[in-house]
Amino acid sequence: MKTIKRICALLMALAMVFALAACASKQAEEAEGSQEEDGQNPVMNFVGPYSSDRASMLVEAEGMTDAKITVSWASSASESSEWTMSGAFDADALTVSYDNCVRTDYVYNESGEVDSETVVYDNGTGTILFAEDGAITWIDDQDHVADGMTFTFNSVPQE
Repeated sequence: MKTIKRICALLMALAMVFALAACASKQAEEAEGSQEEDGQNPVMNFVGPYSSDRASMLVEAEGMTDAKITVSWASSASESSEWTMSGAFDADALTVSYDNCVRTDYVYNESGEVDSETVVYDNGTGTILFAEDGAITWIDDQDHVADGMTFTFNSVPQE
């Protein structure tokens, strides 16, 4: 009789363990699903202006999953370049991979107005890496202009 009670107790304990594991798994799935269904693009955690030396980066959310990134780089007082790219934000890897980068070079006259605008290419590839500490690394496969650079969030004080 004691053996039957022990077996029953063991079976009940196992049933409780499996029930708790199933409940925890369901709660994790629901939490993950609610993030996707809450109507917020996950790149919203990184939206805003960033800078590094003479370069600036603007991160914007597009739709429910994509990010639009614009990088402006002043090579001198009379010349600058701009890269515009977009792609799906991978929330697990914290990356945006793109294959549609447009690089445009600008030359300014003495008045500061655009004197010439040249599209250098429109199919550049690369990856934007977002770090949890807020830093961004840009890996540009075309020009390698930003290799090793880290962009940091530009917090502008409100007046």
